[in-house]
Amino acid sequence: MKHFPQRHFFRCAALLFALIFSGQSTASNRYYADNTLEPTTGFAWDWSAGAGYYIEDSYLVGMNSYDVGAELDLSLAVSYDNFYLDFDHNQLSGGLVLGYSLINKYDWGLDLLGTNSQAGFDEQGLGIYNDGIIEPLRGIKKRNYDFDTGLRLTRRFENSQISLEYLHDISGAHNGWVANVFFSHIQPWRNWEFRSGIGLSAYSADFTNYYFGIDSDEANATRPIYQTNASTSIMFEFHAEYPINQDWVFLAGWLTTWFSKEIDDSPIISQGYQHKAKVGVRYVL
Repeated sequence: MKHFPQRHFFRCAALLFALIFSGQSTASNRYYADNTLEPTTGFAWDWSAGAGYYIEDSYLVGMNSYDVGAELDLSLAVSYDNFYLDFDHNQLSGGLVLGYSLINKYDWGLDLLGTNSQAGFDEQGLGIYNDGIIEPLRGIKKRNYDFDTGLRLTRRFENSQISLEYLHDISGAHNGWVANVFFSHIQPWRNWEFRSGIGLSAYSADFTNYYFGIDSDEANATRPIYQTNASTSIMFEFHAEYPINQDWVFLAGWLTTWFSKEIDDSPIISQGYQHKAKVGVRYVL
């Protein structure tokens, strides 16, 4: 469930690369048919930078119903032969990806993949900026970011793509598995480019209980012990881009995630869905 602001370390890293290098920018997201995560001959790279204004609601109890603000939209794709690194912050479903292409033939691809699936949080909520302890979360243990590796099978069509991923946590956060199925479509219309996608994710019981379970050390009068089974979520994304001029592109996006009852029933969850929308611009060469 990678639907939260990315870690600022990776934002800074992407900005550093952007300042050092310059080059032509294109879309780069593993979920979409025009992604650049393909084998190259030697070294290749691609970047873009911009800024946007976002609004999102939180699923954690005690947090503000809506969070608004400005954020950087930085994207970087670096590849060397079959290895690649991709940091995508243009699409709301984007994130950090490390990979190695095993097979790329006849519109099929098979990759070794490493990526983050779930943001960490603690009794101060999500992210690194906060206003202190959130009372309904007081006393919960820290949940760490995970880092998952596994296989990704992809089938590309002219303007569409379907992918299947099976990933396992190697960070020691939850030691569980995540499986993702995602179908996306890109539709050009005049000077616009519209992107839409729908995905289904499944999370092991270890994953679900690590992030959303409550053990005896965390339980209190209003927060009972909670242990559950494997869980799922459904994600829908819509993204639009329009070239303002040769160097600047307008972008807008919407992302909605619905969680299954195993997550929704957790004492630290306030609602079974999350929305995020943003508008912004990005600079390309």
